[in-house]
Amino acid sequence: MQKRKQLQYAVVGVLGFALLFMTIGFAAYAQLVSNDTAAAISDFKVHHKVGFDASSYLQSEDSVTPSVKTITNDEIDFSVRLEKPGDTYAAVINIVNNSNVTEYLSQINMSKLDEKVADKIDYRITFDDEDYIGTSYDIDKNINRGNSARKQMFITVTYKDGKNAGPIDLDLSAGLVFAE
Repeated sequence: MQKRKQLQYAVVGVLGFALLFMTIGFAAYAQLVSNDTAAAISDFKVHHKVGFDASSYLQSEDSVTPSVKTITNDEIDFSVRLEKPGDTYAAVINIVNNSNVTEYLSQINMSKLDEKVADKIDYRITFDDEDYIGTSYDIDKNINRGNSARKQMFITVTYKDGKNAGPIDLDLSAGLVFAE
């Protein structure tokens, strides 16, 4: 009888140890699986976290004030009235990357100027010390992650001297395209 009780205690002890071992093993396995899933999710690119930072928009002191200005994540739309030659709309805005990976700005798109005003207006975007005048440019620039790695984009619209100088109303935009 004494041997039987000792055997029962031994079996219960072995079963208890096995249960404890399986519980710890399962917890470790679950932790590994959840970390791999989290790593896989963190590698997923989220483009809506990279683009214009509307709060950084700053207009030049001598700039014409736009009648309409709309800033989304990847586009800035503005309407300006340039009354006479020499009038300028000038602004700067930051492009920031708050995602978890480096993003590539692949293109800058600009509104095409109407032929009637194209000779009278200089519409330019300056980005990374390059001037862009026209409608669409391939860029292929790194936008590193983090607010401290922001890039600035300068937008300038100037009424050049010309014949038949009169007020010009413009509806323009500048857009960003990020590589997939």
